[in-house]
Amino acid sequence: MNGVQLASIAGLLLALGLTPALAFYKHGNKDAPINQSRHLLITWGACIALLALVLLWERRPLASIGVVWGNYTAWAIGAALGAAVLAMSGASIFLRLKAGKPVVAGDVESGLTRLTSTPLWFRWAGVLTAGITEEIVFRGYPIERLQEMTGSTWLAAAIPLAVFVLAHLSAWSAGHLVGVLVGGSLLTGLYLWHHDLVACMIAHALMDLPLIFIPALLKKYANPPLPRVSTVASGS
Repeated sequence: MNGVQLASIAGLLLALGLTPALAFYKHGNKDAPINQSRHLLITWGACIALLALVLLWERRPLASIGVVWGNYTAWAIGAALGAAVLAMSGASIFLRLKAGKPVVAGDVESGLTRLTSTPLWFRWAGVLTAGITEEIVFRGYPIERLQEMTGSTWLAAAIPLAVFVLAHLSAWSAGHLVGVLVGGSLLTGLYLWHHDLVACMIAHALMDLPLIFIPALLKKYANPPLPRVSTVASGS
């Protein structure tokens, strides 16, 4: 085993092992307020550590994990995919509201309450953070390295996707994982198609917009009032 292979194994352990474990740590009790500073620091810290490993230990360019510039066709496709999912989410919510049906499932309500009780700046930061860091940690890096190690595109796609979905249990209920699986599968397919992580970041951020903002509108205009959760801007 050479140094690059050892570095890649360490990178996979960081991406698919330590990062999900840190997700459960940073969220802690799913009924407690979100610790905003801890959430952002841990998420970005793990991502930056992985990028440093690529550049300084593997000594490979970021293009080796799909971070490339100027592929405007892929970026447009990513934007179109994200916009399509965003439009379908909005249309679904509108139709259900018009029919007088509940939009927010009971087992998802607590997660939405935690998000809608945070400041607007944090929800924007959350969308951008997830769109960038999750694509690096759960898509570009593990897919590329696992494909190199195993020679199997299916394994390289399926393993990170499974970890990506399960990592969301740190903050959400099991019922929410269906949507995560669908969205993650679309993003994985987009990456395998173009191997352009920027396109996936664009799509991911757009897909996450309804998750962050539409529940707040439902809370105000449609759903029965949800219990207010105080926010924590800093601390352990």
